[in-house]
Amino acid sequence: MKIYIKLVFAMILWGGTFISGRVLSQDFHPFTIAFWRFAIASVFLSAVLIKDSRAFPSLNKYKVFKVVLLGLSGVFAYNYFFFSGLSSVEAGKASVIIAINPTVTAFIASVFMGEGASFKKIVGIFTALSGALVVITKGEVLKLNFEEFGYGEGYLLCAVLCWVGYTLIGKVALKKLTALEATTLACICGTLMLAPFAYFYDGFELVAKANLKQWWHLFYLGSLGTGLGFIWFYEGIQQIGASRAASFINLVPVAGVSIGAIALGEKINNSLLLGGILVLFGINLVNWSAQKTLPRH
Repeated sequence: MKIYIKLVFAMILWGGTFISGRVLSQDFHPFTIAFWRFAIASVFLSAVLIKDSRAFPSLNKYKVFKVVLLGLSGVFAYNYFFFSGLSSVEAGKASVIIAINPTVTAFIASVFMGEGASFKKIVGIFTALSGALVVITKGEVLKLNFEEFGYGEGYLLCAVLCWVGYTLIGKVALKKLTALEATTLACICGTLMLAPFAYFYDGFELVAKANLKQWWHLFYLGSLGTGLGFIWFYEGIQQIGASRAASFINLVPVAGVSIGAIALGEKINNSLLLGGILVLFGINLVNWSAQKTLPRH
């Protein structure tokens, strides 16, 4: 029972990252937020890894290459687009758009990597993407035009594609590294990539002048939303398996929308509710079919 409570709270912590990201993106450049988020997370995760394994894993050139790709896609690029999107898109809406990550991953894996595509999986992909479209267009799907589709939504969809790349690369990397090792090394690598860009945009000087509220959100993003959230999720994978632990991810957009409404006063309109329900239903269909379908040869 204890691990289920940890998983629920991990999802709440992840949902809260949308709120902190939304607040910070109004004052800081995306590269600045991303750098400090993962600088803090790298310290947190490194301490846990050393305590767990007593040393960092040995790396050959192939592992280094995979870690660099993980850091580039899942830390550097994803977070640039993520925080760029949050500068103009409400936290709750952003959490629903980002929730289509596993659905887009399943679609690309089916089309380009030969994974099975059952009828339920196809319906799930279509349903989740339709839900995202409802959210993006504010329910005006039949009147879709570029005026409804802003830069913020575009950035968030780019973030989704970056996470798809991170996930697919991770499937290969995890054959040689544990989830904790791969995540920690990707965080460190991504932080090093972000450092010169944060410096260029005065990230060190600006954050030195940050107020207590802003520092709290930076601390939350790095230590709680990224570090502790992952550790609890990692414990869940170890104790109840990856598939059952992954099912809890459905709570992230629920937490994002709820906390956004409570903490930031964001309105929960009908299109957000309908789109969110469609996204969650589609994700569940995709996840269910993934457990039933064998890879296509």
